[in-house]
Amino acid sequence: MQLQNKTNNWYHVSLDTQTQKFIATATNNEKISASGVTIEQAVQKLTFKVKQPNRANKQQLA
Repeated sequence: MQLQNKTNNWYHVSLDTQTQKFIATATNNEKISASGVTIEQAVQKLTFKVKQPNRANKQQLA
């Protein structure tokens, strides 16, 4: 099987082996990240956070 390195400019994905969750992180701001059981779930949550920056910042301050 041939594995390919697939990159996207605005996020990257890693796996937390202790919790077995994927973590999607914004490339331009490492403080913005989201986790999920699947890669798709983590990216979807990250997309929501990026589209709603004021809401995410308010939650971090609370």
